Amino acid sequence: MNKKKLMKLIGKICIILSLLGFWIYLFLDFNVAFTNDKYILWCHGPSIVAVDENFEFTVEAWDNYERLAGPYTGTISFEIESYNYSTLNSMTSTSSLPSQYTFTSNVILSGIIPAYKVSGADNGKKTFEMNISTPGIHYIHVIEQGSGYHYRSNPIIVKNSSEIDRRLYWGDIHGHTSFSDGSGLPSEAFEFARDVALLDFAALTDHSEHFLRMGDIDLFNIFQNYISNINQYNEPQDFVTLVALEWTPKYVVLGQDVTFGHLNVYFRGDTMPFFSTFIQKTPYELYSHIRENCNDDFIAWTHHSLKSQFASDFAYHDDEINRMIEIYSVHGSCETYGGDNLYEQADELKEDGYSVRDALRMGRRYGIMSSSDTHDGRLGHPISHTDARCFNQYPYTLSGYRINHPYPGGLTGLLSPSLNRTAIFDALKSRAGYATTWVNRHYVEFSINGVEVGEDNSTLFVSNENETRELEILVCVDGLTMSSNETSYIKNIEVYKNSELWNYSLNINKALERTLFYDSDTIRGTNYTDYIQKSDGKYYINEKSQLPVDPEDLSTDGADYYYVRITDTVGGAAWIGPIWVEISS
Repeated sequence: MNKKKLMKLIGKICIILSLLGFWIYLFLDFNVAFTNDKYILWCHGPSIVAVDENFEFTVEAWDNYERLAGPYTGTISFEIESYNYSTLNSMTSTSSLPSQYTFTSNVILSGIIPAYKVSGADNGKKTFEMNISTPGIHYIHVIEQGSGYHYRSNPIIVKNSSEIDRRLYWGDIHGHTSFSDGSGLPSEAFEFARDVALLDFAALTDHSEHFLRMGDIDLFNIFQNYISNINQYNEPQDFVTLVALEWTPKYVVLGQDVTFGHLNVYFRGDTMPFFSTFIQKTPYELYSHIRENCNDDFIAWTHHSLKSQFASDFAYHDDEINRMIEIYSVHGSCETYGGDNLYEQADELKEDGYSVRDALRMGRRYGIMSSSDTHDGRLGHPISHTDARCFNQYPYTLSGYRINHPYPGGLTGLLSPSLNRTAIFDALKSRAGYATTWVNRHYVEFSINGVEVGEDNSTLFVSNENETRELEILVCVDGLTMSSNETSYIKNIEVYKNSELWNYSLNINKALERTLFYDSDTIRGTNYTDYIQKSDGKYYINEKSQLPVDPEDLSTDGADYYYVRITDTVGGAAWIGPIWVEISS
């Protein structure tokens, strides 16, 4: 090889190495790869159990990236903190708690190979069995020997078995895998959701537009394999999976804003027809296609409605299908825009007509839920808000869609008589649930004159327009924080009536709070008045909307509605409601 060719070769190698080095600098994090020491303990039990019922209680050691800390070998013991359900006074209780325990470990390089993939030892996670004999509200404290740190569990409500008609189950039903623009395989996502995030139910919603098709032909059987994976992990009474898919209008006209809103579609049964924005161009075309090709019931709703590139169009609405709305995810909150939005979304629209509050004003009867919208393969507990969003974090990926997620994920708590696919679907359809941020299992009750969320179509009927409404709210906050020897408390309880702040209790700073509010003002309902008239002379709910509306239809038809927002002292939140109040005809 002559000198000239050698210099060219060396130049090419230098360019390749420079590009590789730059890529490593931008997207790889060696602290993530080689640091996995315990930072906190996460303590998790079921939200509702019966007196003397044996239940599983899991302790996970987390590092500062919220991953299982595989090398942890600490020793822990257990205590119980108990309260009377009616008075919320502290009380003594009888329970059978585990003995002192020392964690075992056999992991190496657990920052690269996740601890939950290594068998033969605890590796940062241990499940115990316990029971509680005294009805009430209970927290389990895990005490780390040596440091003396206390870690507090989520609230566990213990009732007599005859009093339990529904239990509270937790799930994440919005996530993406390598079948579209996420990370890992569906099997990995479900196993993580079940075994590490400890969910009761889950759903993947990969973008349908990523599935390879040739007309009606499912190339390489990818779509059917996706459905098979979902059904394979469905285990009634243990871990429920829902058949679901995301319809994603951003692909209709690449490079332009499309405002139908991304829609996640969930099915009651074990199959679904294929659909795509390449074929079904509007939400109404989508709903018609599914009705024509599927005998199972289905529901659908939008998310990140305030993101300017993916804004939602609430003019498209079907009350039998659009039963909920995702108020929060890794993208932030779409409750409202401006200063009262707890978690501002990137590229957030500062205009009327796109938020959850405005949708409710339009008469859209959405229940409130949240999910993660994870793209990092960790369904139920994404960590893309930490430095572990990097590409060398398992599941490994070259997808950039787990970058720029500034917030933790979210969960939905559902009240259901049973843990099976039909019951979970029906709970979603009846709006029998609420939303939390992060992995919080806050326990929240909300009723008006005894009518709870999800009961009677979440609607209270009163005899006259001035009948007094008693709003009762119970909040028991999850004890989890990312600081050792610190626990979370309730900060504020705020009640919104017709999308306006109506009443509140501030700076509570307690683990438990029961609050009563009374309203005897005349029931008048509300309407949405910020519609616009475009150059075609027709009215639209906002500038981006593509479907004309009749302004007279943008109202609650005289019904008032209330929802509750709870914040905690470590930056978390929960939303429950709405409950509508109508005058009996």
